Amino acid sequence: MIRTFVLLLLLGFLKTYSVAQQIPIGSWESHFSYRSAKQVLKVRNKLFCSSYNGLFSIDPNNDQITIFSKSTGLNDVGISAMAYDSTENLLMLAYRNGNLDLAYLNENQEADQIVNWSFLLNATDLPAGKNISKILFKDRRAYLATNFGIVVLNPKLREVVETYRYIGPNGAEAQVTDITFTADSLFAATSQGLLATSLSANINRQYFANWKMIPAPYRTISISFQDGKLYAGFSGKGIFKRKNTDWELVYSSESSNISFSENLVTLSDKILVINKEKTDVYENPLFNLLGSSLLNDNFFWTADTRQGLLSNKDGAFKSYSPFEGDTTITVKTDSSVIDFNGLVWTKLPSYLGGGISVKNVSTSQQRILSVAAGNGGLPSSAINSLASDEDGLIWFASDRGVGYFIPDEVMSTPRLDAILPIYGQRKLFANERSNAISVESGNRKWIGTDNGLFQFTADGTELIKQFTSENSPLPSSRIKDLKFEKESGMLFIETPNGMVAYRSDASLAQENISSVNIFPNPVRPDFEGNLGVKGLMDNTIIKITDLSGRLVFETRSQGGTASWNLNDYTGKRARAGIYLIIVVSSDRSEKTAGKLAIIN
Repeated sequence: MIRTFVLLLLLGFLKTYSVAQQIPIGSWESHFSYRSAKQVLKVRNKLFCSSYNGLFSIDPNNDQITIFSKSTGLNDVGISAMAYDSTENLLMLAYRNGNLDLAYLNENQEADQIVNWSFLLNATDLPAGKNISKILFKDRRAYLATNFGIVVLNPKLREVVETYRYIGPNGAEAQVTDITFTADSLFAATSQGLLATSLSANINRQYFANWKMIPAPYRTISISFQDGKLYAGFSGKGIFKRKNTDWELVYSSESSNISFSENLVTLSDKILVINKEKTDVYENPLFNLLGSSLLNDNFFWTADTRQGLLSNKDGAFKSYSPFEGDTTITVKTDSSVIDFNGLVWTKLPSYLGGGISVKNVSTSQQRILSVAAGNGGLPSSAINSLASDEDGLIWFASDRGVGYFIPDEVMSTPRLDAILPIYGQRKLFANERSNAISVESGNRKWIGTDNGLFQFTADGTELIKQFTSENSPLPSSRIKDLKFEKESGMLFIETPNGMVAYRSDASLAQENISSVNIFPNPVRPDFEGNLGVKGLMDNTIIKITDLSGRLVFETRSQGGTASWNLNDYTGKRARAGIYLIIVVSSDRSEKTAGKLAIIN
């Protein structure tokens, strides 16, 4: 018997969660979308939900949310599958590129330790596509369904136990989309069909002849073993269960998205609860491409690709995903800039020949700067980003390098060529694609390329910082866009895998030093970032002394912010105690002071 229920979904009253804005200098924030939910998993008293490039947990008792990202300890982005082993309190995370994280949880289901296991990611003898679509734990082994077969792991010993790769007919390689266990067998939904093998200890499961084909009438995309029966999801046909050697229809559906979780089946637009006697159907017209579902205290929790993690625990369905602000740089400011003389500099598209247009709006006078010597001398006609710095120079990022123009007399000078800074005995990013450039307070330059994010001095000749996805929380080394928010000192970085923000040690300079802010204060033993002093005038002098008057550190502000790595002149971390922060404007016309407590 099939029963159908219509569920309500409240979209106008989504729960929101505040996110702290004041983060330490040198810290990172993720700005991912949590609306594209894919999988929900119960881990003791909490639920974990993965989205296209994010992960969070929620306590259903109080709706408290914890966000996990590279800035909080994860080693990659783009979770494709996850599973929980209660014996080790281990949450295994698999990423789309084959990378693995082992998150060992404490009694509060917080990650005490996250261990990266990158053997699949780094393997050179495997196909390029290493996506992991399913993880199941059995007898303290992790079984991974991958694009090239099944991998069996011992997480505790960090070793590969077995690999079932060429298990298709006549030893053909099989892409595995789902796996399930019966009491004595392992079943796999593969590109070669539905396969099964014995779990007996004396069976060599790496030999294809020990896998048998299970006849199925349609393409199998998912499988599950429940109540002594094998269930299968056939693409575009629905849910079937195996009875002897035949397949019996349980629920007809044209969905190509079918996901099993115990006795729950999630389709694109509805949830099924399958019992021995009946099948209950829960549907809502607003459900969209559901990922997976589970029951917790008799309430549904389901992953929806548009509305995030949905639940009906408070009555009607509503979203419990974290509140999110902008997840991309929505306002692009680098296509056109205005210089100190009021001239408009605009990057031209390739269909207009590329280059840079400089226009006097009041007189309609215009000049096109190109790759031609004497008329721009651009390293490339493909200009990707423009920025005006604090000295009035106009900077550009192109397909073959970075440079700038001095805008004075640009309309009247017969010959005008770009200035290309020299770094490392070559022109800055010569023959390398630079996608974005942004100027922070203090006039330092941030440059985003296909190979990482770089911070340079004001003139572009000295490298200060370099970030990639390998050495930072950047979700990708390919930088698409940059935007520096002068008031907060946050640099927003957009990549193909999502947007993050970095807290720079520069911010908008103030007109006086009447509102100086020292943060964090006090500095606690577990703090590993930089101390910030904000609310300064440009180039303000900062001196830090102990109570005896001994100078510990001295620096100048970048715009309205100065920073200290908490090391003294010997390179050692400053001792615990009270310190004086002495603030003097660059012309020494204004002075103020504050106190700082360091607890070690």
